[in-house]
Amino acid sequence: MCGRTACALDPETVCKATSFKDSKSGKFLKPEWKDSLSGMDYRPSVNLAPTDITPVLVNASHFDHKDNEPVIYPMMWGMIPPWHKGDIKSHGLSTNNCRLENMNGSKLYSPAFSNGRRCVVLCEGFYEWQTTKKESSVKQPYYIYAPQNDEVKVEDPGSWDGEWSETEGWKGPKLLKMAGLFSCWTSSEGKPIYSYSVITMEANATFSWLHHRMPAILNSDEEVMDWIDCGRVPSHKALQLLKPVDSLSWHPVSTAVNNSRNKSDVCNKPVDLKKPKPANPLMMNWLKKANKPQPCESDDTLPEAKRLKKETD
Repeated sequence: MCGRTACALDPETVCKATSFKDSKSGKFLKPEWKDSLSGMDYRPSVNLAPTDITPVLVNASHFDHKDNEPVIYPMMWGMIPPWHKGDIKSHGLSTNNCRLENMNGSKLYSPAFSNGRRCVVLCEGFYEWQTTKKESSVKQPYYIYAPQNDEVKVEDPGSWDGEWSETEGWKGPKLLKMAGLFSCWTSSEGKPIYSYSVITMEANATFSWLHHRMPAILNSDEEVMDWIDCGRVPSHKALQLLKPVDSLSWHPVSTAVNNSRNKSDVCNKPVDLKKPKPANPLMMNWLKKANKPQPCESDDTLPEAKRLKKETD
């Protein structure tokens, strides 16, 4: 947890949806989109998994020491250990999540945090499989997202206004903004590969009915800016921003999302658990040819013994 997200917006729209109100001018400003220095491009999808490239908000000072403003950079989900040698996906560690409780003692995450490599992972929502119903043999997936304005359905682009202006900002769906840590690893070809991990914590009463862990979600523009501004906000103060949130919405979705290779728009659409819709024959035939569907395994869902074996600290 979290092991799957949705972000189907194109780069320009992501920038609009992440716009913030400038305190000096009173206008809404869009963060700049920076193209990947390694050529690893972001591909919008409603079913993003670890090792996929997703949009991440960071402070521009990590790229240009003269600038101190938010920018969006495409990064790989799953932090690559700085000591790793070889292919970017062959380090064998589960790093899509960083447990808040272990962060300061981790040889992977502690240096990133102490050096101010704080980022905000942008998405329309994330998926979680219910683990609290022990009697069920099949874990029901849910889509979790920020509460939306009236008539806006985050899973239905047809319900979005989608307009943006300097005076009124973004009129489309509200994004979730999850606190994370990132690092820059140099490949054998000399390319800088940026990768990140989502910070997770113990779930509160709002979320514990579904899962015992939840991502650290930043609620306001002020919290977002404080989290990424390591020059102005030191580490010990940044930690105070990470608290379980109460304002979340969700709905059950089809188990089609279980397979990360299924990028169909059906993944984040609501289903009626009392009256399930008939399965699409073409989709079921495709899924049978793919790997057996199962939720993405993360640090927070691994058995204790296996997790300890994979720990990097």
